[in-house]
Amino acid sequence: MATDTAWSDRAGSRWGHHAPGLLIVTICVVIALGFRPVFGVLGLALSFAIVSVVLGSWLTLRRHDRSLCERCLSAMPLNPSEQAKRQRRRFWMSHTGADKRFMVPYIVVLIGSNFFPGMIGRVTWAVIQTSMIYLILSYNTHRRLQPWCPWCSEDGGGLDVEEPSLPDPVPGDRLQPA
Repeated sequence: MATDTAWSDRAGSRWGHHAPGLLIVTICVVIALGFRPVFGVLGLALSFAIVSVVLGSWLTLRRHDRSLCERCLSAMPLNPSEQAKRQRRRFWMSHTGADKRFMVPYIVVLIGSNFFPGMIGRVTWAVIQTSMIYLILSYNTHRRLQPWCPWCSEDGGGLDVEEPSLPDPVPGDRLQPA
């Protein structure tokens, strides 16, 4: 890391690098607060802190994704294509989660689950909220292994495409100079 970069740039880079983990922690904190709410000034301050961490993490994550991170490169697996084959569900989830046809109903269910009554409703709400953790993990996997994502590849659909056939070899008598 160069010493001429500003402290704020280095801090933002670190925050962006660890943003998926921070987002997962904030989801867990929100779920915990759903079962043990905090009221008063402390509750208000905690809500403000959670919103600040989520927004800051999202912004720094987007900035981090557009740069070259030494820590991310050093954590790259030695066999990324094999790991990508094992993570096909996460690739699919990452692409499906970006589609408005699926995202809008998901957000409606996510927000609507806040209004489920009673303890059974609260547990259902918690389960629905934890689904965001898998979305974050899917996005993070996709971000790291995107060059090997079958949905991002040139064939565009995760399908196996046959290699183009080579032209027939030229007969030997044509190769002789005339």
